[in-house]
Amino acid sequence: MKTLPKMEISEDLEAQIIQGVEISDLCKSDVIRQALRIGLPQFAARFQPAPLWLEERIREALAEPAEPVTPAQFDRTMKAIADGR
Repeated sequence: MKTLPKMEISEDLEAQIIQGVEISDLCKSDVIRQALRIGLPQFAARFQPAPLWLEERIREALAEPAEPVTPAQFDRTMKAIADGR
């Protein structure tokens, strides 16, 4: 396996990598490898709990009776939920 020479990175980036190691229980090299694939903020977000507003919307949706919807209606509803409406 090839390795890159050690290079200096900013303290902010180092802190994000350390946070990724802590929340994922992966080693630093695995965190960096995954972060290079999908981006460090997206990697960290995978391990964060869902926002409270999203959890509340999901609970509300589960409490309501199911209704038939078209794919377009479903897409609009999911976009509205993602946008926080």
